[in-house]
Amino acid sequence: MQQHANRSKHSFSKQAFSKHTLLALAMLTAFAGIVQAQVPSKVQSKHDAIEKAEMAAAEARAARQDAQTAQAAAQAAAATRDEGALTARGALTAEATAYDAKQSALDAQDAAIKARRAAEAARSAQASAVSGNNPTGAAIEARAAMNDAMTASSIATDATTTAQAAASATADAVQQTGATTGVQTMPRAMDSTMEPRIDFTALDANRDGSVSRVEASLSPALTADFAIADRDADGRLSQRELAVWAPR
Repeated sequence: MQQHANRSKHSFSKQAFSKHTLLALAMLTAFAGIVQAQVPSKVQSKHDAIEKAEMAAAEARAARQDAQTAQAAAQAAAATRDEGALTARGALTAEATAYDAKQSALDAQDAAIKARRAAEAARSAQASAVSGNNPTGAAIEARAAMNDAMTASSIATDATTTAQAAASATADAVQQTGATTGVQTMPRAMDSTMEPRIDFTALDANRDGSVSRVEASLSPALTADFAIADRDADGRLSQRELAVWAPR
């Protein structure tokens, strides 16, 4: 009887062990299936890398086109400004808006360069995905590069829009008549209503690196146009603000 009990106990333990083993194997198989489903295959990774590289290249081309458009707008604004304005105030406004167009064009060009570099990084990741041992990692790099290219392209588009708006504002500024309606257009270099270049150092009496309204009172023209020259509206003129305002 004792032997029978021992055999029964051994049989029960063996059955329990088998059940536990089967359960563990089942769980391991299920987990492996989940992991396999989450990790893309090499073929999928290669395809993803190629797709993202193509998208990055398209974004870079769009950014380059935007930069060219912004450059054309800045050149048009500069040409319009240099043709002369009907009034001194219009000339000052045109100077400021043409400067904005130029800066926006530079921003667009910088963004286009970043987009091109991102596209190059995406192409490099694509090559690694196709020929390398880690296509999944390369696909991730290609996707990140594509996102960088999209961001840069968006910045280029915004900068181009700003440049075009500034060019349009420049064209409007040179046609401003104000209180001097009927005054004929004069080239900026011949406009007798504009003062000679103002010396920032001479105006900055307290040497604090800016020109206040009181200090600007030494120049009647600058006093009249202080609000226009003070582009950030902080009540003081920086050397850059004065350079944009002052006739060349």
